[in-house]
Amino acid sequence: MRIALCDDEKQVTDQLSALIRQYAFERNYDMQCEAFSDGGKLLEQGKYDLYFLDFCMDPMNGLAIAKALKEKYSYAVTICYLTNYDAAAALVINGGVHADGFLRKPVDRAQLEEKLDQFYRLSVFNRFELRRGKRYQTVYAQDLIYAEADDKQVLLHTFAGADAYNYSMRDIEKLLPAGLFYRVHRSYLINLQYVDSYDAKSVTLKNGETLPLKAKDFQKAYRNFMFLWNR
Repeated sequence: MRIALCDDEKQVTDQLSALIRQYAFERNYDMQCEAFSDGGKLLEQGKYDLYFLDFCMDPMNGLAIAKALKEKYSYAVTICYLTNYDAAAALVINGGVHADGFLRKPVDRAQLEEKLDQFYRLSVFNRFELRRGKRYQTVYAQDLIYAEADDKQVLLHTFAGADAYNYSMRDIEKLLPAGLFYRVHRSYLINLQYVDSYDAKSVTLKNGETLPLKAKDFQKAYRNFMFLWNR
């Protein structure tokens, strides 16, 4: 799991790095941290599995960095803000940027570990390999908006487009993390974190597509997801 830390106070990133290394060592997890003091430098890098961003930082604050990351990676990023500013959550919501978590500075070890448990489920356990011809391709569940049955293939839709794989929908469903994906129709399996709105007959996703809704217990499943994954 690759983790980016961005804070203009070196003692904060040093403390956070040490806590994450200890957490990974105790659980035998593979985690690498890279620290940045400037958001611009962070944005020049490739994608990380998890971002810890200082909310109040110059010249580019955490909210601006998050907006740039979500635009760059079509919202398929996991972000936790570091802050001691009580109004941070309201500003994030008003700014239209979803937050996957907040940690108050100085970071409490128990609270950090609770968040890492949550984020680890969403990243490392949510990647798998699919065969395409003679090659295997890594697929990240977090990047997947929905899966669509298409004759003897399955189309996997991401914000970058759709790719076809010679698998059944049942095969794909077994690979995806329980509780994060839901079968709204026999031909459609959606990522619940990308639900934008829904009614009795359809679900609209964050990429603007609307899919038919046939499952009667969708509302219950979606509310369970919101409770379990957005704590």
